[in-house]
Amino acid sequence: MDFPFSLYFIGHAGFMLEYNNLKLLCDPWVSDSGAFLHSWHQFPPNDFIDKTKLYDADYLYVSHMHCDHFDKEFLRIFPKEKVTLIIADFLSDTFYHELTKLGFPRIITLQDWEKYTLGENFSVMMFKDQSLYKIDSLVLIDIAGKKILNKNDCHLSEVYFEKFREQKIDLLLAQFSGAMWYPAVYDYDDIRKNIFSAKIKKNLLDSFVALANGVAAKNIIHYAGPPCFLEEQFFKFNFQEQGIFHDQQDVFQRIQEQINGKLHLLHPSDTIKLTQDGTVNITRERNVDFSRKKELLHQYQQRRKPIIESYLRNLKPADEKTMATFENHLAEIFSSNRYIKDKVNALIRFTVTGKHGGDIFVDTRYHNLTISRSSTENAHYSFTLQDTIVQVLVDGTERWEDLLLSMRFQAKRNPDLYNWPLFALLLFSKEPKLLARIEQMMRDNEKEKIMVRDGTTQYEIQRFCPHAGEDLRNAIIKNGRLVCPRHQWTFDLRSKGECVFGGNMPLKIYAEFNDEEEGQI
Repeated sequence: MDFPFSLYFIGHAGFMLEYNNLKLLCDPWVSDSGAFLHSWHQFPPNDFIDKTKLYDADYLYVSHMHCDHFDKEFLRIFPKEKVTLIIADFLSDTFYHELTKLGFPRIITLQDWEKYTLGENFSVMMFKDQSLYKIDSLVLIDIAGKKILNKNDCHLSEVYFEKFREQKIDLLLAQFSGAMWYPAVYDYDDIRKNIFSAKIKKNLLDSFVALANGVAAKNIIHYAGPPCFLEEQFFKFNFQEQGIFHDQQDVFQRIQEQINGKLHLLHPSDTIKLTQDGTVNITRERNVDFSRKKELLHQYQQRRKPIIESYLRNLKPADEKTMATFENHLAEIFSSNRYIKDKVNALIRFTVTGKHGGDIFVDTRYHNLTISRSSTENAHYSFTLQDTIVQVLVDGTERWEDLLLSMRFQAKRNPDLYNWPLFALLLFSKEPKLLARIEQMMRDNEKEKIMVRDGTTQYEIQRFCPHAGEDLRNAIIKNGRLVCPRHQWTFDLRSKGECVFGGNMPLKIYAEFNDEEEGQI
């Protein structure tokens, strides 16, 4: 017998949950403009969804600020007379203020593990990304004892798996596909891009399987991606052979063979019902033929092409003041936190193309900050951007994070290592509380120590990863290399903690002990 609730899938990470005439709408992304400077689009397409059907929600949960979850265009016209909006109580209040500017009069902010009752036998419990500087959240939904874990993009560390396992998860919904600009925008040849993409895809799927089995979910839905790309320069990334954006069908069999629960593939407009014994029943209105994906995408491309072209055509033009304004913009970014700026420790080149373009070099080495229009040295990091894109950055129309995810730029790095402090400044320079949190993490990550073993050798190392602060008690160590479970940064224990994959920050090693010698080396 069906349990008295239904889940209407909107597409991507969006769904409407109904129980006893109460409706909870989660992360609706339905606007024809897509997301991230009109670069990302919903896949499978959900442009046939009746948006007015979503207006009847009593509660609205938005997990975080990324545009494929926080659809401003849709939420701006969303009726606000009766709806109550639910978000996490983030360290920064920027998200809250963005929602109030859209006109939502009732916004509930919840702390971690705080329960909020929507109605009889219907409640939600919030949990934030534990790095805290990352504005992201997940929500645990309880309907008469049936538990739905809507994880979406929020990272859930393995140290919390047991706590969620104790909740006896009936249905898990979680991201499984790529959602980053690396390696697509970097100046690698296709062979190197495919090698890096293959490694990222493996890590994504391994993490998904670890999550599904770690929280012991009975039923699992892989969703919140992938986006699709409809412009010719990005079109190849729609196919898993040439990028990190594998789709649900691409990986269905592989995931199902590795997880203990039952995997389900949802199409936009599917309705889920749950039986008393935990079985999932899906009613399908429209079928997506993944075997015709390329044809489907070309049709979609024609529908969205006028919208994308109109957006690009109507970007505010650059002028003779653009470079000077951009230089001031960069000065503000790199002056926003001295400690993190010093950690960047690199020469960065920003090349602006177009009629009013040029070069700007930012040098953060030697505990200094120098900004100039030329340099005799080769840059460690290089970004190339169109002048009209620079214009939307300096006038505040778009954030750096939105630009980066849009992939409307090119990048190069030498050495070929991710410079986390650099991106911390680009992403969070307007958020002093978040930068302060990152600085605190960078300082504190080295303070607590743990012992790890590699064969007959033990190492006393910092407990938390120098990147995002992940607890390294759950790290895998093989052949002297420690792999962080969150972003797979890899550190060579036998080479003083050098980061050999992922980034430019080494792991602190305090002491080394050999079982045979029993002494500090």
